[in-house]
Amino acid sequence: MLLLNTRDRDRLVVLRQVQDGQLSVSEGARRLKLTLRHVRRLLRRFELGGDASVIHRGRGKPSNRRRPEAIRARVLERAQEEVYSGFGPTLLAEHLSRDPQIGPLKADTLRRWMMDAGLWEASPRKLRHRRRRQRRAACGELVQMDTSIHRWLEDRSPEEIVLIAMIDDATSRLFARFFPRDTGAASRRMIIDYLGRFGRMGALYTDQAGHFQNRVGARTRRNTEEREAEQTHSIIGRALEALDIELILALSPQAKGRVERPFGTLQDRLIKELRVAGVDSLAAANHFLEDVFLPQWEERFTIPPAEPLDAHRRLPEGTDLERLFAATEQRVVMPDFTIRYRNQHLQIERADAHPSMPGKRLVVETRLDGSRRFRWGETYLTLKQHEAYAPAALQPDTPPQERAEEKSIRTPTKPAPHHPWRRPGTLVGGHF
Repeated sequence: MLLLNTRDRDRLVVLRQVQDGQLSVSEGARRLKLTLRHVRRLLRRFELGGDASVIHRGRGKPSNRRRPEAIRARVLERAQEEVYSGFGPTLLAEHLSRDPQIGPLKADTLRRWMMDAGLWEASPRKLRHRRRRQRRAACGELVQMDTSIHRWLEDRSPEEIVLIAMIDDATSRLFARFFPRDTGAASRRMIIDYLGRFGRMGALYTDQAGHFQNRVGARTRRNTEEREAEQTHSIIGRALEALDIELILALSPQAKGRVERPFGTLQDRLIKELRVAGVDSLAAANHFLEDVFLPQWEERFTIPPAEPLDAHRRLPEGTDLERLFAATEQRVVMPDFTIRYRNQHLQIERADAHPSMPGKRLVVETRLDGSRRFRWGETYLTLKQHEAYAPAALQPDTPPQERAEEKSIRTPTKPAPHHPWRRPGTLVGGHF
């Protein structure tokens, strides 16, 4: 079995095309961004070694520049000598380099060895001087996104709504919507609406909320599935990667000040405008925002970009944004071509069945409109409730938090009147 990364697979495809005469060597070198000499070298290896020839020969092997373990052990032993007490890695590396049995030693190497051995701790980062970042040159190069939780409707409505805003870094053009809550579904819907109107931006700048990345704490990583979940992308991150949109996670609110600062203006102007207009519901607030306030904002606060060319890119033909931003789960197909989902047994019909399905995983898509679809590869299947199991309908969707709360609620039970617990002095399990 060969484990190939993306670069290896891309090289393998081009090498096969060159070997079959579909591409010239120069064209293959251009696609792989390599020199002609190196491509010819790869072709010779490919003819002799086959698919395995594209794998780097140093994979899985220690570095050729790695220092011997004997030298590392001697360095750590010398570092613990009393005479070197209080020495930092830089100064200690200079002294140990004078030892003929050790030879030249870099401070970074010594620092890494000492940290691995628990002999040194990294010092806290010092405050650095910061300089205001210049705006991007063209509209669509960078879009910042954030959420503001505020009493937007004041006391006119019991609804608690939030404002999600996306602002272009080059022009300060604002695109905003009100939502009932700050959830991952609301953020996904916001991004879909933006992409449908303006196209693909070059990069999206957001905070480190859980909507944009999966983070599992070190104390909770108890099994393989949780460790793998830590390395996976969130729904939004996965979709943006498929659309070739860079996702940048800010390390502080100041880093995305382009979208943070307008919230101060919005919490002043927009609230008063909503009050004057008598807006008292979520639907009316979005209607006023789209038709009245955003055009006024664009006229007053947007600025022309340094470059007039729009950097937004069109969506690839056939792109289904609802599919890209759908929440996905996987279920194993049983030998009888059924899957178990939400405590139900769903049957794959004979027309959709394939011999390779049993034991493999089928993808369950839950889209933002609440619809659920079952996908095998790129094909959507129609699954029906198995007749041998009841009830015939799927359980309604319930947010994970609410499902956890339902499980935690237990109906208290009382022992029967003649239960041994109610009879004092009765021997139960060897104890009175």
